[in-house]
Amino acid sequence: MSLTRSNVLGYLLPILAIMVLAILLTVSLFRLADIQRAMRNNVNANMVWVIYQTHVESLMLANAVQHRLVDPGSDSDLLHRYQMLLSRISVLNDGPQKRALQAMGIAETLTIQADAVVKLAELFENGTIDAAGYAQIRQALSIFSATLQSASGKAMMAQWEEAGERIDTYRNAVLTVFFLMIGIWICGAVLSVQLLLALKKTRDNERIRQRGIELQKQLENERKISDLYRSFGSMVSHQFRTPLAIIDATMQRLIRAGDRMAMEEIRHRATKARQATQRLNQLIENILQADRFMEQLDVAMRPCRLADIARQAVAEQQAIAPRRAIHVVDETGGESTVLCDSMLTSQIIGNLLSNAIKYSEEDTAVSIRTYRQNGQIYCQVSDQGRGISAHDLTHVFKRYFRAKATTDIVGTGIGLHIAMELAVLQNGTILACSEPGVGSSFTLQLPCHRHLRICPDDATQAAAPVKLGAA
Repeated sequence: MSLTRSNVLGYLLPILAIMVLAILLTVSLFRLADIQRAMRNNVNANMVWVIYQTHVESLMLANAVQHRLVDPGSDSDLLHRYQMLLSRISVLNDGPQKRALQAMGIAETLTIQADAVVKLAELFENGTIDAAGYAQIRQALSIFSATLQSASGKAMMAQWEEAGERIDTYRNAVLTVFFLMIGIWICGAVLSVQLLLALKKTRDNERIRQRGIELQKQLENERKISDLYRSFGSMVSHQFRTPLAIIDATMQRLIRAGDRMAMEEIRHRATKARQATQRLNQLIENILQADRFMEQLDVAMRPCRLADIARQAVAEQQAIAPRRAIHVVDETGGESTVLCDSMLTSQIIGNLLSNAIKYSEEDTAVSIRTYRQNGQIYCQVSDQGRGISAHDLTHVFKRYFRAKATTDIVGTGIGLHIAMELAVLQNGTILACSEPGVGSSFTLQLPCHRHLRICPDDATQAAAPVKLGAA
């Protein structure tokens, strides 16, 4: 239950932090947009400028009228100045400016006085203005200018008040954004902590997984070692039992017979005991020699003809067992070049031939066949012996393993194991096929060396074989 709750919190907390972070970022963006809009909207500053420009045009028109009164021949363009004033009044009566004047409470008064100025158009358009007209113009402009001056003061006061309010608004908005940033920082910190915790958990899980893999490998190694010791113990207990039984029986017979046993009988019994002792020594020497061989192994790969190596291995085995018939078949047509160590390959083929001779009857033939197939060169050794069961066939390449059908024949169970190891070192393998009561076939498979057809003469001159021990 606690584990489930922890998992839920582990997922829920980051999701909540991300949601809060998204909300805070959205609110912050809206607040910043509001500040930007407020900074762009400055109506009172515009009002001061519009009122100022209208007031200036009003004063300039009044000044031009005064010059015309003093000097009727003056070139003052009263109509132009009047039209400029009307354009300023038109701007003053536009929407934003109109609403600002209404907010200040002077819109109605200023509109009435502006209408009075607009009504002066007939005087300016006639071209001739009498003294009464000048007086009317000066009076209207004087009242309008005074009203504009008052409006300008109110606009400036409104601008100052608005500036103060805007500063307060900006301050509040900045504080809001500041607190939003703090919230964003907190959410980011929560997400960072969650990320670090998740990373730590991932590393811990990976460490646990790697430790589990290591423990599994150690367990597999322990199992292999246990199987190895079990196979070794089984082999030793079986192979050593017969020589020891012979020695024990001989000694018991000598003890019981005492002086009554003839010298010839004593010599015969002693010879059997000595032969049994030699068998024990040979078994032990085979095991130790095989281990030393694998430790001191040095692989020298070069192009060699597998058929030549096979013929040489046959010659060596026929020297050991001259009465056995060994049929040699070469189906490669002279194209049997492989990249291998000729000495090690000779050891492999020699071991396969030795096993075929050892585990088959003397009156049966052993065959060795070399052939090409799918870019590989094969050397197959077949016998007509007892055969191996399907169950035992899957274990024949294990160290110290011996098939049940061969336990009555002396052997250590390491020959095929070393042969397979040597084949793998040369990028090859050994294939096993057997049928109980019919015979067995062991096939050495090596990659074909495509670009070389002739092997150097010394490539097939393997050194004297190291004794691998019978399988």
